[in-house]
Amino acid sequence: MASPGFAADCGREDIDHYLDRGFTPQQVLELCRGQAGSSSAPTLEQAHVRGEHLRFLRDAVDGHDLSLGEDVLAFSRDLCVKYDRPNYAEQRKSACGVAHYKIGLQGLKVLEASRKVVFWGSNEVRVGSPLLEKDYQLGQDALSERDQRKLAEELGKDAQAVLIPVREGVAVDAVRARLEELAR
Repeated sequence: MASPGFAADCGREDIDHYLDRGFTPQQVLELCRGQAGSSSAPTLEQAHVRGEHLRFLRDAVDGHDLSLGEDVLAFSRDLCVKYDRPNYAEQRKSACGVAHYKIGLQGLKVLEASRKVVFWGSNEVRVGSPLLEKDYQLGQDALSERDQRKLAEELGKDAQAVLIPVREGVAVDAVRARLEELAR
């Protein structure tokens, strides 16, 4: 990024501004060199809107490591999954850890948005996309083969969608609207 033409078109503040908003160094380079008018590079207005979406989603989504790429929304969240039949005490086995998600923005659809009502339910938005990648690190290796199979069945129940948890105090409809704007 330290090419001679680059420094002439953008100041350090401009560069930091775009990098802080989640743009890749290549995108910042294209913006600063004046290629924003080309069809492959985003315009300054699009870049600003994308940065606003990223900031809002980082504050709204109850997860971590949220990033917004050119074609993908990615985030991680802590997750506990209950699986297997209940035992005599009506308790099910559970596995806890971290889940990583990558959701393609091309063809993204908001399937459902639900709000917590007093003590029941949770704030979440359920989305579907042709490109969904899910990586679960729930300690599956330590489970018996039977438990691994049961956990895999539970995790595979909704393979076509991802639940995006929304923080308390954030309007679920606002998150839904932002995701719909990002969908292409």
